Parts: sequence; structure tokens; C-alpha cells
Amino acid sequence: MKTINLIAPAKVNLYLGIGERQEDGYHNALTVMHALSMHDGVRMTHVGAGEHVTLLEPCDAAQPLREVKVDVDAGSGLQVEATVIWREGIEPLDIPSQDNLACKAVRALAQELGREEDECIRLVIEKHIPHQTGLGGGSADAAAALLGAAHLWGIPADHEAVARVAQQLGADVRFFLHGGCMLLQGRGDEPVATLAPRRDSVVIIRPEGGVSTAEAYRAFDENPVYPEPAQLESVRAATEATQVPLFNNLEAPAQQLLPELAEIAQFASQAPGVTDVLLCGSGSGTFAVCESHQAAAALSSAAQVKGYWTRTTSFSPVRAALLPQR
Repeated sequence: MKTINLIAPAKVNLYLGIGERQEDGYHNALTVMHALSMHDGVRMTHVGAGEHVTLLEPCDAAQPLREVKVDVDAGSGLQVEATVIWREGIEPLDIPSQDNLACKAVRALAQELGREEDECIRLVIEKHIPHQTGLGGGSADAAAALLGAAHLWGIPADHEAVARVAQQLGADVRFFLHGGCMLLQGRGDEPVATLAPRRDSVVIIRPEGGVSTAEAYRAFDENPVYPEPAQLESVRAATEATQVPLFNNLEAPAQQLLPELAEIAQFASQAPGVTDVLLCGSGSGTFAVCESHQAAAALSSAAQVKGYWTRTTSFSPVRAALLPQR
């Protein structure tokens, strides 16, 4: 039996330029993703063939630890199970292990490697990144799970199978293997260049309502507004995150679906010390870039008074990564 711990950082899109819809239903996209210091924690335990163990796993404030029995019998194959612990006042989601993207990542990697061992991988995911916010929390957890499974199975983190599975799971998963700040194209999943990261303080503000990514794209397709060619060229020419113009042409469709997003953007942009405000991906989170940590803390407090979920964080060069073993 072996247990490891990983971090799974959030991200924002500094630039999100959605282009025309293709025959396969996907849109061309040019995007610049930037990791944040806020992150989920992922604990992974590997139990091998023939082992029968009782694990002590984190739970919640009422029950800090709980006992979990794991039996790996002959012929059981690969078992992948996840427990999700919701922190920071995030509303819980009831997602079965078979539907959890991190569990799907582990199973997909095993299939890609042709691995047929009798074994169990247990994940405990401590969620600090809210869902349906555009911060990529589920994808970050999946990227961390890929790296964790690779480590537990003795596979290098840069093994081509890890990259292939990340590509299959989605654009954000591929990004989180690299982290920092990156320009991507295609469907938003083809890395083009790495940019020098920013270090500014950031505030994330989220209303109670969410925005479906599919609905946001449908609203966009009804009245598409594409990026100007000159703007696209300036993004491609950038070598530092600070040179990237903040832009998101899904913002207007998302605000159409959830008008409260426009109110949040106006509220945040008028706060002292705020330099930029933009929707996170397709929503429903909004991020505000601040001149200082003090300005970020003041904005976060004001947003809480209005009843919004909010968190102060910062841009970061981090990626999904294995933490040093104690």
C-alpha cells in the first residue's frame, strides 16, 4: 500500500477568443490560460493484489477521519473509487465514482497502458475550487489523478500515454499538466507557447446561479462576435502574461443567460485598486485583477456582504503536481 498527495490548481482564461463553429460541432479557439494559487487537494492510495487493509481517510469537520476497508481479491481487476470533501462553503455535488473525471482519468490511463492488474486506487479530493465557475476544478483534479496514477505505477510523468489521455479528457486537463501561463489553439487544447506568468492578486466572485457551457455556446452561436485579426496576432506575439489583453467573447452570451454576471462585473470594476475584470471561461465565476493583496481583501469582503461566494488568490506558475512525501 502506498499513499501520495497532489495539488490541483485552478485556472482562468486571460484571453478566450472563440472562432467559427466547425462541421464536427467544435469551435476554433485561441486562449491563454493562467494557473492560480488556489487549488484542490488530491490524496491517492494504491492497494495491491491480495491486500486487505483499513485506511484512515480525511472526512469533514464533524468527523475528521473515518475508516475505509479495502479488499483486493484475485480477479477483481482495477477498482477506482473517490470520496469528495467540499470545503470553503462550496455546495456539494453528488457524483458517483464512475462519473468523477479524476476516476475516469485513472481508468483511461490504465487502458492506454494495457494495465490489467488486480488493484485499487482510492482518491480523496478536497474541493476548494467551486464547480460551474470556469476555473477548471474537475479538469485539474483529473490532471493530478493522471500524474498520481503514473507515479504509483512507476510511469514517468512525461510518458506519452499521460499526454494522450489528457488530450482525450479535454483542453483544460492538458493545460494543467504544464500549468503556469500557456497559449493554446485548435479547440483550445493544442499548446503553442509558454508565457512568463503574472503575480498579481486576484479575487474570484461567484453568484448562486450557474451557466451551462453548452448553453453559453448556443447563445454565442445565435449572435457570434469573433475576435479581430489584429487582436489575435497581438496575443500570438505575447511572451509575457502581462502583455495579453484580457478578452472573452463568451462573456456577453453568459451575461445574457445570467444577467447577474453583468452586475458583478460592474460592481468589481468600480472597486478601488481593481485593474481588470473578466468572466472565467463560460462562467459563472468572474475574476478581478487587483493592484495589491489589500485591495483584493477589501473587494472580497465587499462581495461577501452582497451575498456572493468569493475567494482571494493570485496568479501562479504552478501546475498539477505531486507533493513531497513526508
